[in-house]
Amino acid sequence: KEAVQLAWHGMRAQVPDFTVDIREQYADNLPQIEVIPQEMSRVFLNLLSNAFQAVRKRSLKDEDEYAPVVNVSTAYRAGTHEVHIRDNGPGIPLEIREKIFQPFFTTKPTGEGTGLGLSLSYDIVVKGHGGEISVDSDVGAFTEFTVTLMQGVGT
Repeated sequence: KEAVQLAWHGMRAQVPDFTVDIREQYADNLPQIEVIPQEMSRVFLNLLSNAFQAVRKRSLKDEDEYAPVVNVSTAYRAGTHEVHIRDNGPGIPLEIREKIFQPFFTTKPTGEGTGLGLSLSYDIVVKGHGGEISVDSDVGAFTEFTVTLMQGVGT
């Protein structure tokens, strides 16, 4: 929840007229899990910032009939914690999806992105915490990132 607010305020600092419907649905009574909070916050800030940038990009193209939405939810299933961040932005084509976790790969214009955000997020989740990060997308409809952390696994 803190990362959602930080990312929102960060985006508003860059784009004062930015608007988005943020829908939060957090599971009750999640069991504790051992993580490095600052690193996981970095992951969520990056994913949320990307989601906000994606819906803004689409809103600039589909101004009239488009309503930007970012959904953030958590779940606990069979010993795993899941965080889902879904936007209704332009989506990510399949040929690009296979590259997005590679260092220095970016779809942003020159000067707007380093191509390190998703790579660092991947390293933090997978290498640092023994979890998984995945992406699902439908071009023109949505992109959803899922961070999965296992109970009892981590640093």
